[in-house]
Amino acid sequence: MAGRSVADLLRAIWNQPWVRLLFYIVLALVAFSLSRQLAGVIMTGLVAYALAFLVNPLLVWLEKRRIKRAFGVLLLIVVALAITVLLVWTLTAQVISLINDLPKLIEQLSRTLGTLLDRLSGIPGLENGRARLTDYLNAQATGLNKNLQPLLTRLVSSGGSLLGGALNALGWIGNATFAITLALYFMFDYERVGPSVLRLLPVSWQPLTARLSSDVGESFGGYIRGTLLVGLGAGVLVAAGLLALGVPNALALGLLVAVLNLVPYIGLLVAAVPAILLALPNGWLNVVLVIGVYFITNQVAGNLLSPYILGRSSNLSPAAVLLALLVGLTLGGLLGGLLAVPVATLLKHWVETYWIPSRAHNHSGGG
Repeated sequence: MAGRSVADLLRAIWNQPWVRLLFYIVLALVAFSLSRQLAGVIMTGLVAYALAFLVNPLLVWLEKRRIKRAFGVLLLIVVALAITVLLVWTLTAQVISLINDLPKLIEQLSRTLGTLLDRLSGIPGLENGRARLTDYLNAQATGLNKNLQPLLTRLVSSGGSLLGGALNALGWIGNATFAITLALYFMFDYERVGPSVLRLLPVSWQPLTARLSSDVGESFGGYIRGTLLVGLGAGVLVAAGLLALGVPNALALGLLVAVLNLVPYIGLLVAAVPAILLALPNGWLNVVLVIGVYFITNQVAGNLLSPYILGRSSNLSPAAVLLALLVGLTLGGLLGGLLAVPVATLLKHWVETYWIPSRAHNHSGGG
């Protein structure tokens, strides 16, 4: 015992299973406590890494065409800023107009539904339906006009003075700026970020963790990128259709479709409501045509764009994508629909990589 060094003693203690178990329990408790206190910082870092993760394939594509990563990141910044300025410049007025028009649209809807209720007033339970509906919708219109309109007008106007919320706004801008700046550093050194984190884990865990991380990243990353492309396509289709029909605020409505299309099926239905309200003053024919635009977009996005783009990004056939969505929506509702395709992609990859080549698969039933 006297001849053993301190390092030997520590190594002998560490080799005891209960010591390692106790150490990992304490480490987990400390990590949990710190994560609660640093939740904002951790979330900002995760958002930054997610941004770098999503655009990394584009930077790799540029590198293959002999454009250095630094120039690729710079090009990406310029394009992103140009698109942001263009969207803000184009859509701000349309969003304000859409909010300002909501009370009038609700009033128009009240008159239309009131006429319908008058015709159905003989049905039990629908007596005085017009008066009740008018009171309800007028109250909603008054609330919108009183609360949303002044708030949004001040938010987007250069002369607005929201001194009460200035600190919150500055904090949000600061977090967003920090996240974007950190994302740029991740983009520059993307190939070294993963291995640097991996080296913090025990050596015996690193190979399995690296494989699982790669599998999950490819499955979920491909699906997210594919879904964003499908949403962009659906938004363009809706905006073009509404512009052709002369519906006001068509670009803002197209952007709404692009955002809500992240929610399978339900998102497009919700996005159609303001467009239908805007079409009401132009008559029922215009309403039917607007519904037709959204119906066609839904069919194109659901049956053509999604299976093709998500199928390519996930290496699943169009039929498998549709089947996965059906199973996910049935088992898990909205969340199941969101996770269905990446989970199916991950399972397919694991089956092909680990199960099919395994001895258990090749010798199943053998002697």
